[in-house]
Amino acid sequence: MDDGRPAVALGQDLDPGQVAALYTVDARPAPPGRPWLALNMITSVDGATAVGGRSGGLSGDADRSVFHTLRGLADAVVAGAGTVRAENYGPARAEPAVIVTRLARGQAPRPRIVVVSGRLALEPTSRLFAELGPDDPRPLVLTVAAADERRREALADVAEVVDVGQRSVDPALALAVLGDRGVRFALCEGGPTLNGTLVAAGLVDELCLTLAPMVVAGDSARLAHGASPATPLGLELRHALVDRGELLLRYTRA
Repeated sequence: MDDGRPAVALGQDLDPGQVAALYTVDARPAPPGRPWLALNMITSVDGATAVGGRSGGLSGDADRSVFHTLRGLADAVVAGAGTVRAENYGPARAEPAVIVTRLARGQAPRPRIVVVSGRLALEPTSRLFAELGPDDPRPLVLTVAAADERRREALADVAEVVDVGQRSVDPALALAVLGDRGVRFALCEGGPTLNGTLVAAGLVDELCLTLAPMVVAGDSARLAHGASPATPLGLELRHALVDRGELLLRYTRA
């Protein structure tokens, strides 16, 4: 990619190392006051982000390699509460070799999970909190001052709860909070409403998109949903990979 042209690879069984290399080759410099922000999403050819309410029905081996590679690089994994519930999030995990690499880079052994929830619609008994190990970082829940106090108190024992707005989440303030906590690379895994909020605020630096080789119809939301930005987010293609029908695309802000 040094010559400015996107890397292209076609294959039927791409080596996970080849996939990982193209997602790690570029630097991700944190902008002033906030982390570098990447969105990682998968959609069907017709734009659906889920099958039966979950993204797992779209994903293949290559997409899962991208998922694990990006989590291995990120300081924090950010998701909306709806995605956390639908996908049954647990604490972030990493293979021993990944942990060694992270420690060598000066990172924590595993990325911190960050949940954006204006209503605090999260159960303290869910996997995300109940399966925390003694060395796992407590999840960070970003909410608003107007959130229900009983829910706030219930989560206070299992998470760090921080207000990033009065009645609606301020995305710029949310990223500033992450920056204050030493996060330099934040990976957002959706859902579409949170993605749309971040796009509209002009805060997205990178988009990693897997196009699954299927058409599902239905009423699934688009990759980014909600208010439109004043200016559409222009992107530059960094690479395109094909593995058993899956199209792996990586873009950065133009």
